Amino acid sequence: MFKIPDRVADLFGNDAIRVEFQQALLAAGQVQGHEKKYLEDGPFSEVARVTHGRLRGVVVRSLPEGQQEVVAGAKALSHRLVTSGYAIHEAVQAKERVADDWEELLAFTREKCEGSARLTHNAGWERCYTYILDRAAVALGADQPAEDRDAGYAVLRHLASFYRADVDFRSSWYIQVPEAG
Repeated sequence: MFKIPDRVADLFGNDAIRVEFQQALLAAGQVQGHEKKYLEDGPFSEVARVTHGRLRGVVVRSLPEGQQEVVAGAKALSHRLVTSGYAIHEAVQAKERVADDWEELLAFTREKCEGSARLTHNAGWERCYTYILDRAAVALGADQPAEDRDAGYAVLRHLASFYRADVDFRSSWYIQVPEAG
């Protein structure tokens, strides 16, 4: 979709998450035989996009109890990985760079996401936020390449923007990102 490097894969992709997505799709009955190889070997951002698309309409509570957690986690994580890719794209297009306030942004975002994850009917979101925030924090390290730092900052801004009505939210953190369809 975008003519930029796959920053989502660079920052968030790993084999364990890929397997988690596959297991969730299988548990929800949302994978067809011919897709299994693609889910194993395809570009990570596309695997996230396929997972999101397939799990988007799944009612997690309708699944057997033992499958609900893995499906809820993959559903939330794939959704936010797709929108994180959009955030990275928006920041690249606007030539936005990491700012000196990234530690405050990380603390704000971590606090707000932890609170949201504890809400009833938010199954899977705690795992999602923890994973994305931890990986974004690594990307923002002083020893990381500038484009990783910029991408990590864009993702934090994206997550923080959900809390833009909060008194501690800084308007400079706002980034408009389309919702994943």
